[in-house]
Amino acid sequence: MAVPVAGAPARPSGGGACRGASRRTRRCRAGRGFLPGRLPRPGAALSPSGPVRPHEVCPGAGTALRAHGGHIVTGHRIVEVEGGEVATIHADDGRVLRAQACVVATNTPFLDRVAIHTKQAPYRSYVVGLAVPRDAIVPALWWDTREDYHYVRLQAGTGGDGRDVLIVGGEDHKTGEAHDTGQRFTRLEHWARRHFPMAGEVVYRWSGQVMEPFDGLGFIGRNPADTANILIATGDSGMGMTHGTIAGMLLTDMLQGRDNAWAGLYDPDRKPKRNLREYVKENLDVAREFARGHLSPAELSSEAAIAPGQGAVLREGVAKVAVYRAEDGTVTRVSAICPHLGCTVRWNDLERSWDCPCHGSRFTPEGGVIGGPAVRPLAPMGEERQADL
Repeated sequence: MAVPVAGAPARPSGGGACRGASRRTRRCRAGRGFLPGRLPRPGAALSPSGPVRPHEVCPGAGTALRAHGGHIVTGHRIVEVEGGEVATIHADDGRVLRAQACVVATNTPFLDRVAIHTKQAPYRSYVVGLAVPRDAIVPALWWDTREDYHYVRLQAGTGGDGRDVLIVGGEDHKTGEAHDTGQRFTRLEHWARRHFPMAGEVVYRWSGQVMEPFDGLGFIGRNPADTANILIATGDSGMGMTHGTIAGMLLTDMLQGRDNAWAGLYDPDRKPKRNLREYVKENLDVAREFARGHLSPAELSSEAAIAPGQGAVLREGVAKVAVYRAEDGTVTRVSAICPHLGCTVRWNDLERSWDCPCHGSRFTPEGGVIGGPAVRPLAPMGEERQADL
């Protein structure tokens, strides 16, 4: 169910339609297809399809929600959801909301410590946007099936300069396991110019994080570790617009007590029977990262070796310390132990964040939570806490 996305280029599209095939089954190698500027090669064309513009869809969905008596509340961080006869939702400011049911659709669930996180892995994906002459490329979504993986779409220009934006992404890697982000952007640019010789200057570049399930399908349905009124939507594999649409239909049917033919396909409680090798591989990688983080030496010899605007993990006895030096020279020192399940964070020099290589939690240079599954910040040194085991 691949949907070409033609939204604004200020946010990443994530992985793309055939990420799962690229990394596992390669089932997209069927029929004949092409990449512009290259000879025909094995490929697949999915039709009919059409563009979805998120910046138009979201306001419309919000208007429809309010018209039916719903409310949209922003600016509050939810840190806990309790199941039961009534769902109880806790915000970080102490406020409590109660509802008949709760859907957690937060890229990766924060209410589940282990179950879902053993079934999906966090990956960073990189994107460049290049200016191209208006109407020089047919609007579509392309992707390849290489291990380093590429996906392409076109954003129609709205200015008076006669240009569109060619959005090229890929060069994915497990979160926290690469330090060559600049080279990844360079490789993307070279790949884009090889396949699209009309491409001009790079006008955008960014990275994003996607959750990769063991079988390439999202987890949409009842949370296995909770009561029936707690539901989740996660494991988008870079297909958030597609999975978001599926989740809206599937979860609505579940909450209304209606049967849905997709329920078993996306069941969060499904087991990795035919994908056991991928499941074991990813979880062994988590175990290795946990051990390496606690046993490895300091990344640098001292705080003085950390450049302004950068961070590094140092040792103080047996403790691992995440040290960040701001541009003005101010040094912040917090525990390098992720409060989710105790892995050691890594410095992301592109995003200037601390990233957990085990389950994808991300933190600001000062230790504040950017994204889950962790719900608590990195502890200030001297206030180390137990992980949420």
